[in-house]
Parts: sequence; structure tokens; C-alpha cells
Amino acid sequence: MVEQQLPKLTTRVRFPSPAPSTCAVIATCREVCDLPIVTEVEIKSLLAEGRISAVTLDTSIFDQKQLQLNSAPMQALASLKEKPFNFLLSGTVAKEVFAHLEKAAEEALRAAKKSIGQALFSFETEEPSRAEILQQISGGRTAAEAAYERWEKYVDDTGCEVLDDTELVDISTVYNGYFAGEPPFGTGRKKDEFPDALALHALERAAALRGIGILVVSKDGDWRAFCEQSQRLYIVSQVERALDLITNAPIGLRETIHAWLANEGEGREQVQHSLSTDVEHLEFTANAHPTHGEVEISTWAGELKSIEWPNEADIDIIEVDELDEGETLSVVVSLPVDLRVSVLVELSFSFWDSVDKESIGMGGRAVDVEEEIYVRASLTLNVYKFGTEDQEIEFDEGEIEDRFHELELGEVDVFEPEDYWDGGEGL
Repeated sequence: MVEQQLPKLTTRVRFPSPAPSTCAVIATCREVCDLPIVTEVEIKSLLAEGRISAVTLDTSIFDQKQLQLNSAPMQALASLKEKPFNFLLSGTVAKEVFAHLEKAAEEALRAAKKSIGQALFSFETEEPSRAEILQQISGGRTAAEAAYERWEKYVDDTGCEVLDDTELVDISTVYNGYFAGEPPFGTGRKKDEFPDALALHALERAAALRGIGILVVSKDGDWRAFCEQSQRLYIVSQVERALDLITNAPIGLRETIHAWLANEGEGREQVQHSLSTDVEHLEFTANAHPTHGEVEISTWAGELKSIEWPNEADIDIIEVDELDEGETLSVVVSLPVDLRVSVLVELSFSFWDSVDKESIGMGGRAVDVEEEIYVRASLTLNVYKFGTEDQEIEFDEGEIEDRFHELELGEVDVFEPEDYWDGGEGL
């Protein structure tokens, strides 16, 4: 089979009427100047014409999603199994993600051992023992076994195909790129880019052998540099945007959902209530630097104060399923929101008595911290009779994807300002 090169261009060329297809336009531009495609409009055209028929993620996207493999965007990739579209992963990326899952499980188990032990000691609880509680949490699995089960389930659920990078790439290809300083290699610590180089060359080779283009999801600058020189790899920075492009939702659906969420829309109050409930279940941790001694910090549930809603262009429709013979659309929407939340943080101060060899409590206080957090929320909506006068949108469920957040309190003192300052004059 003769390999067919996919065009990648941003240059505009005028054509007489009737105009050729978008891909033909880009192909002609490809002959004029050798520039990569960068616009979503051109990517969408190539998707519509079947010239891009696979998507892949780099490791940083999994980390950005806090390894939440069950989040709506990560699970939405499973819908591709029903389409002539593939979800591919470099074998190198797969190994890195598995290693991150294993490390996260090890750290969680280590933290659980410490906190459970402290709780049992404080309450002088003998039964159940720490070992029994940990057995219940882990199911008797090691961190590696738990990570393996999570990863295998995700690969199976999404129909992901993991490539064998070493079978696809000749080592000389990577070495030549290293010594030539080609992307993803550059100046500085070039050796750190060997895994990226292997992964990207494997994706490039797989695309060439199959005669397809691949939509690459990455925020990594080195990945972007490589894709901009590639004839088959097209990069976007967010998995939600990639899914939005692939889904190709019906015209007008995004505008309809935005109107439903608008200030006078029917859905804003329902979504705000859902997000408010979800904020209460977010995990907050706080960091602080005591001016004297040491401080132990505990956080309470967050409380939603306000929401800054997104523009229409920022709403990504990541999945659309037709129900009831097309009478109903089940739509999964991902949107960025700025949330102002209030979190009660308790501070317990102490100092170490080097004479008596013990920790002496200095009291504590609570601080109400207001923080603005930027998160993505996923909404599942049922749209009845879309595009008709009887159109109706029903809110099904919503969730905040980013579960864990850190608060930086900076320097803290055992005393509150009013304890040692009065009206601008010292006590």
C-alpha cells in the first residue's frame, strides 16, 4: 500500500468557484509552503473527512486528571468503540501511567497506615486492628496489584490499543534525533526526552503504516514541537477539546446548552445546586509555615460561595448518544468554571521542649480561608425533541472532576492579630 501523506497547513489560498473540499485546499497549500496545521477548523475538517481517525494522550494528561480514570472525560473515550475511530496509546506512555498509578497507591497506603495508627492510638481502640482495616481497604492487594487491576480495567473499558513502541521504532531513529537536537530533543537535559522520543516516533510510525492521522492530546511543549513537524500527528491541549472535535455535535446544540445555563436560563440553579453539593466532597489539604514551633493542620468541607460561568466557546460537548429513536439526546458536557469556595482550617500549635523531651501544646485557632479554584465540571443532560418548539433540557447529574486541592496559608502565628494589636497601637 502506498502511504498517503496528510496535509498540514495554515496558509490560505484563494480558489475560483466552485471551491474544492477543505482537505484539497489544505493539500494545495501543502505544496505552496511547508507549515503545520494549527487551527481547530482544519482539524475538524480532516476529522469529518476521515483523514484523522485515532486519538492518543500523553502521560501529563493522565496526571492532570489526577489519575481519575473514572472521570467523565476519561470514560467518554469509551464511546469511540462504537465509532470508526481508535483510542491508541504509546506503550511508553502506558508504562509511565501504570508507574504513576502504582506510586499513588503506595503513597495512599502509607498515609492510611499512619493516620489509622494515630486514630486507633488516640481512641485506644483495639478492635478492629490497623492490619484488619488496611486489609479491608486494600482487599489484600499490593499497590502494584491494585494499579494493574485499575489500568487493565480502563484499557478494557475504553477499548484502548497499546502500541509496542520498540517494535515500531528503530533505535537509530531516536539516536539520530538526539544528536541532531530534533524535537522532542532540544538543549539542556536531552536524555530526559528519550521516553517522549520513543513514544512520538512510535505514534508517527503507526499512523504511517495505517495511512491515518492521529489527534494527539498533550500540553507538553516538546510534544507540540514534534507534532508541528509531523505530517500525521495533530495536537490539541485538552482531552475535552479533542472529544468535542471528534463528537461533532449537532449544529446549535452548544448554543442551546449555553442559553440553558445563562443567567435567566432554567438550568443554572440546578447546576449550581449540584456543584455546591460536590464542593462539600472535595478533598482540601493546607500548607502553612508557623512563626514559632510547629503546627498541625486539618481542613473541613468546603462551601461554595460563587461561580463564574464559562463563555459558549468554552463549553465542550464530549459525548452525544441518541435515545428513543433519536427523540432524546443524552449529552455529556464538560465546562471550565471558576469557583470561590470557603474552607474552615484548624491550626494546632506546639513547640518541642528539649529539656523534658516532649511536645508542648500552645493552643490553636480556626481560619476561614476563601480560595478561588479553577476546575472542570461534567454535566449529563437529556435533551428532548432537540430543534423543535417542544425542546426541553433535563439535568441528570454533574460532578467536579478535580477532586484534590491544596491551600497555601503562608506564614501563620499562634495568635490572631487582635490578640496582640489594638487600634493600631501595641498592647
